[in-house]
Amino acid sequence: MVVENAHIYKYIKDYINEIPLINAKKGQLISNAFDRDSQIYYIINGQIKVETMSNTGKKILVDTISENEFAGQISYMRNTNLYCDSIASTDVELLCLKDEMMNKLMKNSEFSTVFYYKTSNRIYKMYKKMLSNNLFSQCELVSYYILDQSCMGKFIYKSIYDICENLNISRRNLYNILNNFEKKGIIEKEKNGVFIIKDMYYLRDNSANVKMFLENQF
Repeated sequence: MVVENAHIYKYIKDYINEIPLINAKKGQLISNAFDRDSQIYYIINGQIKVETMSNTGKKILVDTISENEFAGQISYMRNTNLYCDSIASTDVELLCLKDEMMNKLMKNSEFSTVFYYKTSNRIYKMYKKMLSNNLFSQCELVSYYILDQSCMGKFIYKSIYDICENLNISRRNLYNILNNFEKKGIIEKEKNGVFIIKDMYYLRDNSANVKMFLENQF
């Protein structure tokens, strides 16, 4: 996406020369949980993951943010700190909205409405995901994930770590569920991280409640 196609472009076009465009490589730290980094980023291209770490050292994926969304230590704008790192999960291109610029933009009621809508929407999705981890079994969540990420009857994954991170599930439990699905003839493993879905009806039935909860709309 080019900057001119960004949702917020009409609000920033008069200040575009004052707003740095930053490029970051996959894996690069964008914002550190313990730094007083109050500048806000707007994603033009790529994806950022937001994660935190428990006292025991376990990393928890909090959110995944794509283009046309705000990122960074947004909690500072509410005088708090969620202690989350923002890391580029792909190569990313970002607009850097520093304090002075954000203060200027937030005086525009239309921009502030867009900002609060987008950030509150992210919080809602984060909360909904957290609830799903408590409302449904890991087997149901894996069933939903397989269907959601499948194409033409195939579930292709690049990294078991990414699946575990997204579902907040241990590698051991994930492998147990996948192996059980294989034994029941629900999926069939091929080479290079490919599963053929053999029993679509089972997965749909097993994930029906998850789908209804995550995808319901009014």
